[in-house]
Amino acid sequence: EFEYLITSFHSKGIIGLDVCIKKQMLATCATDRTVRIWSYNQSNHFTLDLCEAFNEETYSLALHPSGFHIVIGFSECVKMMNILNNHLVPFKSIMIKACREIQFAHGGQYFACINN
Repeated sequence: EFEYLITSFHSKGIIGLDVCIKKQMLATCATDRTVRIWSYNQSNHFTLDLCEAFNEETYSLALHPSGFHIVIGFSECVKMMNILNNHLVPFKSIMIKACREIQFAHGGQYFACINN
């Protein structure tokens, strides 16, 4: 059951945020079970580029330095996803439950996850 998008903002508390180092974009996840990807310009004007709703809770996320991939921590697993045509396309799932923190290495070749 998804909440309908009335505004571009999250309807509940944001629990994860990451900034891309090679593109002017950031990603947020919230307790409303959505992941949103935003672009911004030099005058700090933010535009919502993508909003994806999920059936399970999101706990954390990390943007790849290139801005083409994202890793999201869900209640049952961690999913690697590609950012394609304003959609998140699942690529791989890793069975790590309730991952509360994810971080890519500076080069993007590795990422680390932690739970409890």
